Amino acid sequence: MDDGSYTDATLAFSNWLQANGTTVSEKIDLVDLRAQGAGRGVVAKENIAEDETLFSIPRATILSTETSSIPASISAEVQDPWLSLIVTMLYEYQQAKDSKWAAYFDVLPADFDSLMYWSEAELKDLQGSAVVDKIGKAGADETFQEQILPLVYANVEAFRAQSLSNEQLLALCHRMGSTIMAYAFDLEPAGGAAEQSQEEWEEDSEDGMGAAVLPKGMVPLADMLNANADLNNAKLFHEDDAVVMRSIKPIAAGEQIYNDYGSLPRADLLRRYGYVTDEYAKYDVVELSEDLISETAKEQLRLSDSDLSVRMTYLDEQAGLDSGYDIAHPDGEDGAFPEEFCVLLNALTTAAPEFEKMQKKEKLPKSDLTPASLELLYTMLLRRRAEYGVNDADSLRTQLSNSENSRRKATALQVVVGELELLGKVAAHVQEKIGSGNKKRSADTFEEEAQEVAAKKAKN
Repeated sequence: MDDGSYTDATLAFSNWLQANGTTVSEKIDLVDLRAQGAGRGVVAKENIAEDETLFSIPRATILSTETSSIPASISAEVQDPWLSLIVTMLYEYQQAKDSKWAAYFDVLPADFDSLMYWSEAELKDLQGSAVVDKIGKAGADETFQEQILPLVYANVEAFRAQSLSNEQLLALCHRMGSTIMAYAFDLEPAGGAAEQSQEEWEEDSEDGMGAAVLPKGMVPLADMLNANADLNNAKLFHEDDAVVMRSIKPIAAGEQIYNDYGSLPRADLLRRYGYVTDEYAKYDVVELSEDLISETAKEQLRLSDSDLSVRMTYLDEQAGLDSGYDIAHPDGEDGAFPEEFCVLLNALTTAAPEFEKMQKKEKLPKSDLTPASLELLYTMLLRRRAEYGVNDADSLRTQLSNSENSRRKATALQVVVGELELLGKVAAHVQEKIGSGNKKRSADTFEEEAQEVAAKKAKN
């Protein structure tokens, strides 16, 4: 979109907000931040005190299944909040200028850099990151084809979809789904603080799209705020007849007004929103999958398939097992390892007689990692590091400095470098707890050991 059209769309949207009952403080302005790689954003024109109202949007102006003109006979066919909003947005989008939200659609993005839209070649730059397995495009395709496309074709005139091919309609479903992923809010009852939706429609699509409790909606203007984990200075609140954006700290004239996505790792930031920022590096994690945990335990502890199954089944019955566990920064608020993961490691390394006693008493081990558990964990970290291939963080950082990188390659490298750095920190943390001991290691450093594991893996 050229500058003139972009400015015209912004002005038309601002006029539309006013015409639909939105009140906007004279102290803020919706501006073009494309030069900063941020699209539109909201900036303070004057100093703003804490707890000032920045704007107030009537509930009737929120785009949701309840406010849409979509026939009730159609919307009643879809119960899941994600799918329901996708169908609603698809319907309103197809009404074009006849839709109440036409000016709003004109300022929403038509293209996305979120991982759903990356090619297989581009995704290879994310080798090792667990985020690749969370994209769920195939599952989303299946859900759209089974639940949305038949509904549209059964009501083709209402959707004005007579000229749309299957491929075009599927692309529109993904566009609306990605818009919701990036911009939708959970619609809380009056009196609560609104949160941008944290439900995962790609993941849920693989098991029936899940069943979120809260309805979802698109909140015009609120979704124009960019996000920053360190500079968050505004929050959306629900009132009886409106949603209200308020400042949560003083904001100086010229400063951008920021919402916050919460504690999202940069990999998830990239998956959901298509970009990364350094402010979210502190939330980076590395996932250890259940398969990696099981295979490492079997080999290092010499557990038979039967022994491993007995222990895993018991743990699942007593506390529940996850499909994987996130390892975080050691100096983070909650430490590096989830408590339930530490219990799992201790249960796996408990001697057979002691484990049988635990079973009889229906107890679980404590979460303080034993020496055997620390050694097992270190091996898991080595194997997890090997999944990223032979490139180390330093060589990838050198690649990252190449000005000829595409935007997608650069963001992928940032994610992978961050995860490799995290693995190195966590490994050093574990080594410190293990101490020098008597165990002879195959190399002097964690990275050298990991390179040996990666090289062996590449040969096999």
